[in-house]
Amino acid sequence: MIESPDLQSDAIIAFARDLVAIPTENPPGAGYEQCVARIAEELEHLRISYEIVETGDEHTARQTIVSHPAGEGSLLYLHGHYDVVPAFSPEQFAPRTELGRLTGRGSSDMKGGLAAIVYAAGAAAKAGARVGLVIVPDEETGGRLGSERLAELGLIDASAAGAIVAEPTWGTIWHACRGAFTLRVTVHGRAAHVGLHYDGSNAFTSATDLVQELRTLEHTLQSRESALTFGSPNPRARESIMLIGGVADGGTNFNIVPDRFSFTIDRRPNPDEDYDAARRELLGLLDVARTNGLNLEWEVLQDAVSAVTPPDHDFVDTVATAIADVTGNRPLPTCCPGVLETRIYSRLGIPAVAFGPGLIDKMHSPDEDVPAANLSAAARIYAAIAKTFIDWSPARDGA
Repeated sequence: MIESPDLQSDAIIAFARDLVAIPTENPPGAGYEQCVARIAEELEHLRISYEIVETGDEHTARQTIVSHPAGEGSLLYLHGHYDVVPAFSPEQFAPRTELGRLTGRGSSDMKGGLAAIVYAAGAAAKAGARVGLVIVPDEETGGRLGSERLAELGLIDASAAGAIVAEPTWGTIWHACRGAFTLRVTVHGRAAHVGLHYDGSNAFTSATDLVQELRTLEHTLQSRESALTFGSPNPRARESIMLIGGVADGGTNFNIVPDRFSFTIDRRPNPDEDYDAARRELLGLLDVARTNGLNLEWEVLQDAVSAVTPPDHDFVDTVATAIADVTGNRPLPTCCPGVLETRIYSRLGIPAVAFGPGLIDKMHSPDEDVPAANLSAAARIYAAIAKTFIDWSPARDGA
């Protein structure tokens, strides 16, 4: 175990509080520059060499922080995101530490985890381990200008021996995650006054006909159950998922035939499904509808493949052992019900898991908090894993 003043709980909690106080709500992507500056300040305090990489596009500025690891042995990535989902009230950005818990938006997902990986990296570097920090924006909206862009730029070292994403998983390790293929479908019609409705074409009713076909596919998908273990006791947790109409809108007034209607489709294939086949299946249904005369178009909002590191992989075992050494409890590897940025590493053949100090039942909630003791415990766990990498390289194809 690495013992270091860099792992003192008061310092980690104070840093996490500062991060929670910065309202990095996404959407729209606010407070990012202030948050990056505060993280950079802490990295300099801990003497961690880093680079701020511009990962935005011609329309949107985005900054990603990447550290430059020195040391010996295999490279371990510690990964976090600094954006948070929108708050229920401004008070969520006034962090409180009471009754052993840090409360505020992002405390669990994942500014508490972000603080832990930063301090773990500082301690691990002093012990001679090679830890690469990757701290990204926009995870909550798919990561196109964060982790995905960083991977496109070739700034992830494919020779790394492992990666840990500090998602709120306390009590388990997420060794796998679903994919996410998300569309916004728009059906076009022709506007007309209700009294002259016969001169119009109702985009809403045309869309509902398409939705009925999608519902048939949705029911079919429910029978495609994953063979992997999910954390929820509900047997439906293993079903393949498609959510229709998470966002839906259209029309201009109650007395006007709507000339457009749009809705979203969020397809979440299980990790042990063929992601590309699932994608083709959905697009094929839309293509048939268009061929049959429906005036529609779609926009891809998210296209994130699923990811799996086998639960018996050496790297998963190393993470679980470190957790057991610190907490006294060995966690069971389970599958994340959503999508994770572990996919960025898995695509490069790097074993990757999610593990962090937060609690899944608290993330995104109006009373979001994290046990303060978990922050320093997580930092000790990350640092201990990094130290094992000085002399050890995990097998790429499992135990």
